[in-house]
Amino acid sequence: MMIFARIQSLIRARALYLYGAGFLALLLSWREIRQAQKLKAETIFSLEKELAAVRQRRGRNTLLLVLAFLVLLTLLAYAPVPSESLLATPEPTPTLLVIELPTPTLVPPTPTRTRIPTRPRPTALPPTEIPTRTPLPAPVCAQPGVCIKAPTKNQVIAGQVTIRGTAQIDRFQFYKLEYGLGENPQQWNSIGDMHYSPVADGALGVWDTAGFPNGVFKLRLTVVEMSGNFPPPCEVQVTIQQ
Repeated sequence: MMIFARIQSLIRARALYLYGAGFLALLLSWREIRQAQKLKAETIFSLEKELAAVRQRRGRNTLLLVLAFLVLLTLLAYAPVPSESLLATPEPTPTLLVIELPTPTLVPPTPTRTRIPTRPRPTALPPTEIPTRTPLPAPVCAQPGVCIKAPTKNQVIAGQVTIRGTAQIDRFQFYKLEYGLGENPQQWNSIGDMHYSPVADGALGVWDTAGFPNGVFKLRLTVVEMSGNFPPPCEVQVTIQQ
């Protein structure tokens, strides 16, 4: 109870600054949503519409989080502090009279000689063969600036999969990762959000395959330049086996 009372007094002392920061975050989130709606209405490119939808969804999530923060702040600031109940006075316990009995004297046993067995000589183990590591197949990429290096072609994957490669072209704007079902997907789904920083031979993103059915899937990396155009995407076929 004392800890809750201290937290409540600290919140009340800094309530003006906390509420000011919360309302400022609300205004910024609302501005982000309005700009995304305007960009979505004015653009004619599908990728830019998708970018605007991502910004709009991110602004709404931030708005909801700030509202939840302000509600929680109000509840903590004005919630009543329950009073602590009085502790019951402990009743005295009777003192027991302990009578100590004399302890008998133990006679140490006579030690007996035991023969210590000799340790056998260790036998030499046969030399073990160190298995050679099979090199991973080289990635097949249309150009080095748009390339998925891991997972490799026809690799069996499961769980959290780190996608590694390169997404770096001239006049870089953003890149995105997608997956499709089967060897020739009819529909592509995004893996996470768009990425606005180029990557050179590093981690492009993480694909959580938990809950996916076993079978053949395709990964696709698309890198978009400032004009909205993009070179041929890099596609890699993998197999999910949970």
